[in-house]
Amino acid sequence: AVVSTQSTGFEVRDDDIWVCSFPKTGTTWTQEMVWCLMNRMDFDISKKIDLDERSLFFEFKAILKESAAEFHDDKMDRLTVLPSPRIIKTHLPFTMLPDQILSGAKKPKLVYITRNSRDTCVSMFHHWKLLEGYTGTFDLWSEIFYNGLSGYYSPFFKHVETYYNSNYQNILFLKYEDMKTDLKKVVLKVSSFIEKEYPEDDIDCLLDHLSFKNFLNTPALNKSKRIKVAVANNSSHPVEGVGFVRKGIVGDWVNYFTPGMSAKFLEKEEELFQSTGLRL
Repeated sequence: AVVSTQSTGFEVRDDDIWVCSFPKTGTTWTQEMVWCLMNRMDFDISKKIDLDERSLFFEFKAILKESAAEFHDDKMDRLTVLPSPRIIKTHLPFTMLPDQILSGAKKPKLVYITRNSRDTCVSMFHHWKLLEGYTGTFDLWSEIFYNGLSGYYSPFFKHVETYYNSNYQNILFLKYEDMKTDLKKVVLKVSSFIEKEYPEDDIDCLLDHLSFKNFLNTPALNKSKRIKVAVANNSSHPVEGVGFVRKGIVGDWVNYFTPGMSAKFLEKEEELFQSTGLRL
């Protein structure tokens, strides 16, 4: 209710760029890509200033526990005074975006990133162990995820559907798997969408910057400061050997899913395809 009330009256700008997603589908990767394209490939600043400070998380304070919320500023308040163009991250479904977007009064660019449902489920499992203290089994977690009960923003399939069936015109849809297969092709697509063209040498530098190895080794991108605090306070993992950026691969779900649960997820994906035309 807090998110809905605050979001409703938020003043949107036509030159905003919103990076939208369900959690653990490639959001951070996409955010950094968009930020670099919008900021003349300024990798020096990118490595010095945390991504969370360069691309603010719209509803961040609203999803925090009360005990933690008082120690964080309100990103929505900060966004109101930021100069344009703003790059805004959100995990909200389309139906909970600000009224000015839903009504068409403002037409910012939306970049929506999604991912195979089973890989998303696995990544969320580790995320909840790391940041929320989940101690159950993966089999239980997969049931929770499948039934749309895996925390805020669930259910996954409905979240994807709200964007693909929104009829919003100024939106670019991306898939994590496509980024892994041909990142350059996706970067060029995003570059064209946000109207920021670069010579090929610059694009190649961006590809190197967006590499998994660079993310792992760059604190401003891998949220290492936040993770250290979270692990110490909430995690069911040992402190060593865990992180926000984990494997960055496609198909890790085969190491976790039972055949029966995989079949159930595939049925959901088929329903999504029938509704949206999207193959995950």
